[in-house]
Amino acid sequence: MAKIARSRPAYPRRSRMPARSARTSTRSGPNSFAHKCIHRNRLGTLRLLAGVRICGTDCTLFEALSALMSNVDAYATTLASLTGNAFQAEVCARLQSVVLGFQTIPSKPHGDAGLDGFSHEGARGYCCYGPELKTYRQARSLEKAIVDKFKSDLRRLLELEFKKTILTCCENHEMATILPVGKKLMHVDLVVNWFESHRVVGPIHTAFLEYKQSSKLRYVDANATVAIIGPTELANRWSVDELTLVRAQQKIFYQSVQDTAKTLVIESPKTFDEKMTLLKDIRPDQLQAINSLVDQFLYKWRMSLAFDIKLNETMPGLHQALEASRSRIVTRIAALMLASLAPWTELGKAEEIARAVLDAEFGSTYGSMMDDIAAGEVARLIGECSVGWSRPGGMNAN
Repeated sequence: MAKIARSRPAYPRRSRMPARSARTSTRSGPNSFAHKCIHRNRLGTLRLLAGVRICGTDCTLFEALSALMSNVDAYATTLASLTGNAFQAEVCARLQSVVLGFQTIPSKPHGDAGLDGFSHEGARGYCCYGPELKTYRQARSLEKAIVDKFKSDLRRLLELEFKKTILTCCENHEMATILPVGKKLMHVDLVVNWFESHRVVGPIHTAFLEYKQSSKLRYVDANATVAIIGPTELANRWSVDELTLVRAQQKIFYQSVQDTAKTLVIESPKTFDEKMTLLKDIRPDQLQAINSLVDQFLYKWRMSLAFDIKLNETMPGLHQALEASRSRIVTRIAALMLASLAPWTELGKAEEIARAVLDAEFGSTYGSMMDDIAAGEVARLIGECSVGWSRPGGMNAN
């Protein structure tokens, strides 16, 4: 008859030996105090590496890895949802937080020379591309867009251009002002928000080899390498903490607000238009500035409305806080305007008041949006008659 092996208890039974002998026998081994200390120290190190808080003193390695991987997967999904400047901004923010010496490259005054950032004292470069995925109906067209974009970036780095299908050298003047003197790129990461097809790999790597042969190699080393990095690859490079995840998700929210604002039409902006027309009569010497102000106010008014809509859809509790903030904004701006003989000169202060009120509730979470939302709230008050002015000695615009 086969013997059935009994599983060992979770904790060893108390030794029946004399106390002195028992203490001696448990100084080492898998159940010893020293072994448990080593295990807990390793777990503590994992907690730090994972960048997540793991509750419970005796949580398992599996629990720690699960928490880490859930953040990594969520971050990869978030990166894949970002497009355009929002994607580039998040990639640069991520690299800046994990790569010592990472340098972002502003596009002003004359472009970024095809490089969005570098690190390792100029030896490693980064190019970003976040296409609008929903605009591509077929994977083939998206693959072509990715290949064309990164080939264009690589040609700029290698100072090449096509003239009637012939690859020729052309000087990239901005590169001399970006990389440290005497440094050349040894590796370039091409970071993209969609990397689900191997059909982009061969064309890009082949083009890079061809470009190096035709280039004067002033800023790229002859042995330089290139790699395509998608959302999953970038997320897996380093541990992902909750702050990183929240920052990326904020960018998605901001992007959704911008997209919604583009679809909104302000109903009956007649009062707003009348006040702006009167302002032109009051200050005919500032017509260009007033026209610009009108365009910005209308855009930011739509942004404010979109913020209202998206907040109500996703976080009703915060939407209630927005309504309370709007009430405080009306009170404070109305007091400001009543105390002024020329209310139109107080628009800058009105925006500052709105920004201060909104920051108290939303600054820590949506800080980057608050300038636009504050200006939008002022525009809304102008359009809804809460803020008005009149020609000195003439009619009102209320």
